[in-house]
Amino acid sequence: MFKQLAAGIAAFGLLSGMVHAAEGAPELETFVVSGEQPGPGLWKVSKGDHVLWLLASYGSLPKGMTWRTSEIESRIAESQEVLYGPSISISPDIGLLRGLTLIPAALKAAKIPDGRTLKDVLPADTYSKWLALRLKYMGKDDDVEKMRPALALEQLRAKAAEKNGLTGGPNIFAVVGDIRKKHKVPGTRMPAISRTIRVENPRGMLKNAQKLQLPDVECFTRGLDKIESDIERTRALANAWARGDVQTLRSMHRNLPMREAARENCAYSLMVALNESESADAAHSKQMLDDAMWHVEQASVQAEINWIAAAQASIAKNRSTFAVLPVAEMFRPDGHLEKLRALGYMVEEPK
Repeated sequence: MFKQLAAGIAAFGLLSGMVHAAEGAPELETFVVSGEQPGPGLWKVSKGDHVLWLLASYGSLPKGMTWRTSEIESRIAESQEVLYGPSISISPDIGLLRGLTLIPAALKAAKIPDGRTLKDVLPADTYSKWLALRLKYMGKDDDVEKMRPALALEQLRAKAAEKNGLTGGPNIFAVVGDIRKKHKVPGTRMPAISRTIRVENPRGMLKNAQKLQLPDVECFTRGLDKIESDIERTRALANAWARGDVQTLRSMHRNLPMREAARENCAYSLMVALNESESADAAHSKQMLDDAMWHVEQASVQAEINWIAAAQASIAKNRSTFAVLPVAEMFRPDGHLEKLRALGYMVEEPK
């Protein structure tokens, strides 16, 4: 809760989902698939007669979809191991108890200064667009009207996705786990990668954030204009995953460097604005943001190295191994699959 509320302090909460970003889309659809769907086929990585089967995971699956899992069940059942990737945790060094004492200040920092609302700070035409979308997807919500534009925009995105049936569908990892347990296949969980960010004077940084004016209005306006096209893009990706349309998945994914992806998120502008004054707290904020960026990048590199080493070991010892990777990773030019290919493994894409 604290990391979500204190956007100015917990940069790692902002950055954790930005290692990969997807954008660009072919012709879009206006519906979400439902009923029984196959999902994507499996990627095959092999050396000799030893094989690693890879399932591409995607976060927003259609709510009304039933996943036909016969292929993955047969592959898991014949495998000697299910390989899980490492989790990454980037945390502040403030501790739980201290963090709890900062929640009131974090709540204030999340709100527009001086008791104003979005209607007070947004241009009239922007507020009119916001209100129409808020009523469409969120209904009456006085609390969100008090939030800083960047945070209000993220609330709207989440509600729009939910309203369009793009959340609440099958949980890929839960399904894989249930099948693995059913067939008594051992699971290997790689060690978590944990890093700690030093936060100097978090209370002072939050007080500084409370006084911060609104550098994110311009970004909010751009993001508002893209809400529904972003929903269409997410819908098209979800549909492509559900149908097993690998070519559409490939055409819609473009991997951005993490720092570039971060700049497209409006909350990033709040972080940058916190760094711009000459105060000691601004210097602390800048150092924290730089540290968070560096740690996320380094942890991601370490996670990739660990996973590739574990995949090689599994392929060597098992006739068959099953694993899951994010769908974007399947198409990254310098990603896991390409690195395995460079190491001499044969990589075959599902048809």
